Amino acid sequence: MFDHAIQMIGELRVLSALGLLCLSFILPLTIFIGRSNIKNVRQKIIADLESVFRIEGQDHDQLIPSFEFAAYKYRALPQGPDWTQPSEWRAYFFPVLVFIMVSFSGFLTSSGMLLGKDRLDHFQPLFSGMTLYGVDGVSRIDMVHYQLQTVAVLSFSFFGAYVWSIDYLIRRISNYDLSPISFLRVTGHIILACITAVTLHHAYMDLAQMVPEQAVGDRVPELLVAFLVGFFPKLGLQTLLSRVPQLQIRRIDPRAQSFIREYPIDMILGIDSAIKFRLAEFEIEDVQNLATANPILLFVETPYGIYETMDWVAQAQLILALDLDQIEALRVINIRTIFDVERFMSRPESRPRLVQALNCPKTDGKGGVLLAERGITMENLESVVLSIGEDLHVQRLRQIWRNIELKLSMDLPQVLRDRALLNAGRAPVRPVAVADVAVGEAGTGQEPAPAAARVPVPAE
Repeated sequence: MFDHAIQMIGELRVLSALGLLCLSFILPLTIFIGRSNIKNVRQKIIADLESVFRIEGQDHDQLIPSFEFAAYKYRALPQGPDWTQPSEWRAYFFPVLVFIMVSFSGFLTSSGMLLGKDRLDHFQPLFSGMTLYGVDGVSRIDMVHYQLQTVAVLSFSFFGAYVWSIDYLIRRISNYDLSPISFLRVTGHIILACITAVTLHHAYMDLAQMVPEQAVGDRVPELLVAFLVGFFPKLGLQTLLSRVPQLQIRRIDPRAQSFIREYPIDMILGIDSAIKFRLAEFEIEDVQNLATANPILLFVETPYGIYETMDWVAQAQLILALDLDQIEALRVINIRTIFDVERFMSRPESRPRLVQALNCPKTDGKGGVLLAERGITMENLESVVLSIGEDLHVQRLRQIWRNIELKLSMDLPQVLRDRALLNAGRAPVRPVAVADVAVGEAGTGQEPAPAAARVPVPAE
């Protein structure tokens, strides 16, 4: 009976080990399946968009650069000498295998299957450290208690690092930039987190000169710290460097602190906390990231519409080019995007209000005035606005904007009729407002006739 029970326990251990091994395989397998599905869906979206962003009327059709960059990301694969596509599994095999082995080791250690009293009642450098080494009166029970606490710290730091790895790999497939280096990085993250947590645990015990019984009673906050160190492996090192600045090899110039600023992405109109969370999956976490983002890629990779993403990017570009005092003054006169500024400048009647908004005093955000006069006048307004629009990311957005605007106008029946009249050598006409005609023909008793007027037509 006793032998049968031992055999059953042995079989359960084997089954548990196989279950942990399967658990280690689940994450990489899920990542590759998700990556394949995302690629197929986004390739179909890009294929549908190709007709919208194709420039016609040239010797040969060509795509605008912004769309080419988006399409290249999902179509380009390395080619061999015979123009064949090599298998990606060869490049991923070793990094994924190492990740699975490290994950399996962490799950196995955390389960306690390999831990026993006969393995923990003697000195081991990893689990024992130097706290109990050479101390008189230390029993085997003390050694077991201390090493069990070390194993608990190691386990919780592994769990924190594994959760971070899941989040990191999901971001990689969301951005479609998963590579073999991604698995090597998460593997190194797990190893670094576990070693850092165990080292901090031994250092804390040595510095505090705590006996094992007190250490076991203090395990709850230490396990919380171990999980946080696993999720943020540089947390322990940064804490140590902040407490002991002499350990820093590179010193930070104090003047650099005044240049550190970050504009949160939810200051964009239309972006709430939920959208902010979704955009963070694509590593767009502040206004600068959004201002330089490709709106076509945002449309392909997120559930948001192309006009919505273009409006967000245009708002972010204006915020990046000006300071918050100017942005606040511009929003008072309903200027939200960088193209609104250009439209206001093109109209003589709205230029004074634009100059007044751009020339508002610069403050420190606390009521103090840093600069009362910015020197923007009616004479130099055009050069100021043009300097904003010369950035490459602004030119890219303008090209996308104009291309979509042209495609939309070409689909309108009125525009098609006007283009046919132009091709026939006749000027397109449109009815003048009834009120205007009625004023001109008052008292005649006749029905007002439509007058001819030229209308702008998109260029061929």
